[in-house]
Amino acid sequence: MAEAIVSAILEQMTAITIDKAIEAWSLVQGSEKEVKRLETNFKALRLELEDAEEKEYEDKRVKHWLDKFRDVSYDMEDVLDEWETAVQQLQTDPSGSASVRKWKVCPFVSCFSSGSQVVRRYNIATKIKEIKEEVDGIVRDKVRFELIKRKIKQPRRPETTSFVDVSELIGRDAMKEEIISILLCGDKCRNVPTITLVGMGGIGKTALAQLIYNDHRIQTHFSKTIWVCASDPFDQTQIASAILGDLDPDSLISLKKTTLQSALSKISEKLTTEKFLFVFDDVWTERDQDWEPLKVAFKYGMPGSCILVTTRKESVARRMKSPHVVPLQLLSEEMCWLILSQKAFSGRSQASREILEDIGREIANKCQGLPLAAKTIGGLLQDKQGREEWQNVLNNVIWKSSFAHEIFSPLLLSYYDLPSPVRQCLSYCAIFPNSFTIYKDELVQCWMAQGYLNSDDNGRRELIGEDYFKYLATRSFFQDFEKDTSGSIISCKMHDMVHEFVQFLTEHRFVTEEVPRNSTLDISSKRVRHLRLVIQSWDSSPLSICRIEKLRSLVVVSDDETSGDVLQDLLSRSKLLRFLEFDSLHLRPEQVADGMKNLIHLRYLSLISCSGLENLPESVCELSNLQSLNLRDCWDLRKLAVGMGKLINLRYLCIKECPLLSYYPKGIRHLTSLTRLSGIKVRVDQSDGNEFSIGDLENLDLLGGNLCVELIGDELNWAEANRAKLHNKIHLKRTDIWICSLNIKKEEVLKALNPPSTLLVELFDYQKWLDFDCARFTRKMMQEKKTEMKIIEKTRIALRVQKAALQFIAECSSGSRKSTSD
Repeated sequence: MAEAIVSAILEQMTAITIDKAIEAWSLVQGSEKEVKRLETNFKALRLELEDAEEKEYEDKRVKHWLDKFRDVSYDMEDVLDEWETAVQQLQTDPSGSASVRKWKVCPFVSCFSSGSQVVRRYNIATKIKEIKEEVDGIVRDKVRFELIKRKIKQPRRPETTSFVDVSELIGRDAMKEEIISILLCGDKCRNVPTITLVGMGGIGKTALAQLIYNDHRIQTHFSKTIWVCASDPFDQTQIASAILGDLDPDSLISLKKTTLQSALSKISEKLTTEKFLFVFDDVWTERDQDWEPLKVAFKYGMPGSCILVTTRKESVARRMKSPHVVPLQLLSEEMCWLILSQKAFSGRSQASREILEDIGREIANKCQGLPLAAKTIGGLLQDKQGREEWQNVLNNVIWKSSFAHEIFSPLLLSYYDLPSPVRQCLSYCAIFPNSFTIYKDELVQCWMAQGYLNSDDNGRRELIGEDYFKYLATRSFFQDFEKDTSGSIISCKMHDMVHEFVQFLTEHRFVTEEVPRNSTLDISSKRVRHLRLVIQSWDSSPLSICRIEKLRSLVVVSDDETSGDVLQDLLSRSKLLRFLEFDSLHLRPEQVADGMKNLIHLRYLSLISCSGLENLPESVCELSNLQSLNLRDCWDLRKLAVGMGKLINLRYLCIKECPLLSYYPKGIRHLTSLTRLSGIKVRVDQSDGNEFSIGDLENLDLLGGNLCVELIGDELNWAEANRAKLHNKIHLKRTDIWICSLNIKKEEVLKALNPPSTLLVELFDYQKWLDFDCARFTRKMMQEKKTEMKIIEKTRIALRVQKAALQFIAECSSGSRKSTSD
């Protein structure tokens, strides 16, 4: 992750020090040398950072060194950003409609030639010098302590075998039977089919494969069953030798020197008389060339031969062209309890079990369906004797516990397998609370705001973010996907254990604090860069928050009446924010306006579900670096800021579910960097100087994804609609158009817009849809009423039956007593 930060810094430095821009670094005499030295050191460190990251959870000194380096890297980014922003502000067209770099007209030094500008220039130079000295110290520490070169025992992928006590494997019987039935019915298949078990680390893929492999039906059905642990590094010759050694040990011994060619020749020869089952456990490689020679040799097997693969990556299943891909589901709470209790109560008495079972079941629930977690924690509980010790385990947050590293070992393997830029994207998900619905597009914008999506092509950054998201999704870091009609992912969640894992990775850097009534908050002991505040009451809000000056992300969640003074204090001291989100706050426009003045680094402003905000303040338009503006679910919002056209770097504008919003300024047409525009009303009858019209889409050619527009007006202006030039919007996948007037016909809109055949366009008649929806709602209510009446009637009948039964029992009892007395 730190390696990715350095790459981003080097990219900025390279961009800044080219051509005439080198003059900009001469803030004071000698600064150019400082920058060159910085660049050299950063490049040298980048080569070793990834190795250091893999050691930070094994060696505290490496972790301390990396933390220091991350801090100075953040500081360097902040200085670079301050410099670039200063130049941009000085060279912005006074009209606010565009920002033009004018190196030849206004070199940096002349721009900063007087008054406060000289002071600012000197301050930036001083910061650069201080950072250079810190980096020099970090380089010296690396050499002095030999931090990177020292050999440290790293988490490694343990070699698996087929040998296991199957009586201890619980919870996968139904899936085992399903897969065995597939394996036993493959005799008619000429090719060798592959069954792939896919799931996150610790979910039980290997255990299920062991159950299947050791089943007596499998051992009798196949003439040869061979287990191969195929973990990284994937060595073709070693795997071929292992298979040959099981098939025919004498053939392997006869080979003086085992090569891939010689081993595969012998394998293909032996397989002609064998119906085999090969199990390749824990496959990581996605390279076709790794599998190709092996698959060719396996084709010589007899009909009915099969291959069973376990992997954490869906992409492996695609590479293997598996006709059967089996995603493993989480176990039930009861199954987790059985696994945990099997370990925890080994050798204990029944009395001990009865005393501890209630706490044990609660601990099992924390495993969230992961059998490996249940097994590991169960083993740890073996040495815990009384209720108090078990209660301590229950009360511990797993990622803060002494056994966290053991629990998270499988996930660490998956984490280290990720490229460094993707690692930091995963780690950023620690900003979200547990079981949170994460919207994909919003997540990508968060990553971009932090500078994680670097590309020479500025227009590709969203695409890079999409690729990173898919990369994480196919490796089981995300789940519970919601998809649109075309199959694209809209939102997802993280498994609770994965969420605890990213909190474990980012401890002290990502912090969530709940601030109850009548309390304050002090985070001065932590290296917090990303903070989520949940405030119950602003009357007793955290007036004494310390060490927030270097925050890069701030999320404030509250449904209480907001205190303007506290909000102002919070934002005035958080000047380095890249991401700011107010969630469900009650805000007044002036509160937002007052807080925006000093946030020159801000890339992403999110005001989701905020009430009381009737208009977007004009001060938001002064945020020259703003890339993303999210106003989703602002139900009171009526008007966007007139000066929206000044946000020339804006790439993402979300105004979905803002039912009262009626004013969209003309300046939106200047936002030519926009790649996402969600939920906008456009005039279709005219084009005036104040409101956004359909033709103002003309130059927004970078728009991608799904575009949803609502047409306002009682008639269609054909020339205005044609001016939208949809044929130039090559990045758009789909456009939904809502027609609000009965005077405008769908076919006329389609002809006027003239979209390309490659663009999916859906037209909706808003009034007819509204009438239909009301009718559907009425029918639904009537149906629910009928269902309710049926339930009431059934309840009445049940009560009558119960009353009659009780009366009958009473009569029988009375008759019995009478008979006895007689």
